[in-house]
This record gives sequence, structure tokens and C-alpha cells, in this order.
Amino acid sequence: MQLRFLDGLRILTTALDSEAHLTIRGRQQTRAALAKALSTQICVHRLHKRHPEIAQTPIQPIFITGLLRTGTTFLQHLLARHPGLRSPRLWELMAPASPHDQTRLIAECESYVDEYYRAAPQFRTIHPLAADEPEECHRLTANSFRHFIYALRYHVPSYVRWLRGQDMTEAYQFHRSQLRCLLWRGPGNPVVLKCPSHLWHLDALKRVYPNAKVVRLHRHPSVSVPSAASLTAVVRKARSDRVDREKIGAYWLEEASIALNRIRNDGRHLDIRYADLVADPLRVAALVCDYAGTPMTRQAAANMADFLATQRGSKGHRYTAEEFGLSARHLDDHFAKYIAEFGLQADSARRRVSREHA
Repeated sequence: MQLRFLDGLRILTTALDSEAHLTIRGRQQTRAALAKALSTQICVHRLHKRHPEIAQTPIQPIFITGLLRTGTTFLQHLLARHPGLRSPRLWELMAPASPHDQTRLIAECESYVDEYYRAAPQFRTIHPLAADEPEECHRLTANSFRHFIYALRYHVPSYVRWLRGQDMTEAYQFHRSQLRCLLWRGPGNPVVLKCPSHLWHLDALKRVYPNAKVVRLHRHPSVSVPSAASLTAVVRKARSDRVDREKIGAYWLEEASIALNRIRNDGRHLDIRYADLVADPLRVAALVCDYAGTPMTRQAAANMADFLATQRGSKGHRYTAEEFGLSARHLDDHFAKYIAEFGLQADSARRRVSREHA
């Protein structure tokens, strides 16, 4: 069977029709995105059938995760400058098994990025996208129609309720099948992958990738939660003319609670504070490289230093907790145990308006 996960697609499309209040353009864009996910399923099936050796492609994965807006993108882009680490690019993740050549895939990806920024111009200052830069591997997982990226893009509460009850093992197995296609075409290990959603599904991830190394980033929730809400509002506005900020704030408060109130600093993962990453990026990168078994080299450090010289943070991303029905005081109290567990500092987090790395 080439098409899979149709139960999730049915629930998602029902929610999109009845709850998301999509504009005409938003409906067109959404239909195209869902059709592309189905096309990817077919391409993956066909490529594995033609080349059964793909199933034996080795994977040495390093997963970067953390609540949204905790510096995961910044760290992944930094590590991508290490010649000994493989960081899949956006164009690869968008077409992991496509029969088309690299030149065409890059051109199609560049057109996608241009259109995305036209639809959501504020997104450019919040989360950088470029065809030849690393990107989140939700681009793989979402092809199973089991991923909270759909709840970020659209108001779909019935889909959210369904998704929270799903075993993600099969979705991660399909993630692995796509990743093997990608690495078969462009070999390289260890492979650095990044997505916040892994934080919610570490058990399923480990069942499918038992040799995975996981890096978790931590940032004070009184900044990260409103920042995730702000990003969500920008993305939803591109597809819908009804964006309820208080509902978005309530959604991320609940999602963050599910993830953060159960994780522990137990030594099973490499845990990094956002403040430490921003204060000394090269030191943190060296820690991750050692953890991955690929030590920092002089060339890697030079490449990373060049990258850092181009970074100035997201100057245009401005938001407040209050516009999403949240408050720093409530977030402090609600996540007190998590804050204490990971020694997160509250001083800079208490700013009413924040500017940051993604």
C-alpha cells in the first residue's frame, strides 16, 4: 500500500473544513501541502521498492529538541558548519525521495520559501528559511499526518485531541524510511536533526532510533511560551482571517505543560540552557560535538565563528505574554518545578517584550 496514515488525514481535513476558517488562498495552499505529503509517501514507497538496499542505510542520529523558541534552530545551524556532521537541508527534507534532480529541487524549494515569506512576511524575522540551510525534520514526520505542526498552522482543536492520543511509533518509522532515502542519496553520519516535537515523544523516538543521542534545550517558559504563541499567530494569519490570540496562548500553555511538567534532569540526555548557548555558542557546540563523538576541529571552529559573525538575533520579533492571555507571573508559578529542575534564570525572561535567537 503506497498511501498510508489516511485516518489522520481524514481527521485533519475534517477539522480544517469545520474549525480552521481558512481563506480561499489558505485552502489552496493547504490542499497543495497535503497533496505533497501524499506524493512523498508514494515516492518513498517506490524508491524503497526499486532499491531495497536503502533499508540498510546506516543512521547515527543526533536529535536537537526543546520547547519552541529555545534556540534549537540556532544550535542546528551552528553545528551544520562542522564538516564532520551531516545536517539535512530544507530542499532535501521537502523532497527526500523525489525522482527529480538536485537543481530542480533546490529551485522549487527557493520558490516555496519566497511564497512563504510573501504570505507571512513577519516570519522572516522569527524563523530563518533557506533552501540550502538545515531545517526541522517535522518536514518528514508531518508526512504521516501526525504532527503538531498542523495545530501550529491551523486552529484544529478536534485534530489536537485526536493527536494527543496517538502512538507515534509508526510515524517515527516513516520518518526513518524517509531519512534513509535522503542519506542514501547524500550519505553522511552522524546526522544532526532538529524539531521541538521530539520533546513530547522521546519514548517513541527511542523505540525507532535506539542509538539516538538527544540534546534538549531549556529556556525560561515566561519567554518561550509567549514566543511560540507569537510565531503561531503569524503563521495562522497567512491562511486564516480569524486568529484568536488567547486561544493560541491557552493551546501553548497546555502543550508546554504536557512536555515540561514530566521531564527530568536525569542524565540520559545532554541538557543545555538557552542562556549558556547564547553566552558562549562555541563552548556549547564543542560539548555537543564531544557528545556526538565528533570532536570540534580547528576548521569547524573557524566555520562556526564565521557563522556567528553574521548573526544578530531576531530584531523584529516583538510580543508580550499578555496579548495571548498569559502572564510571566503565572508562567513562573505554573512551571516552578521545571524552572528549578534545570536552574533557569528569570531576570532576562521577565522582559515584557523579547528579542531573540530562534
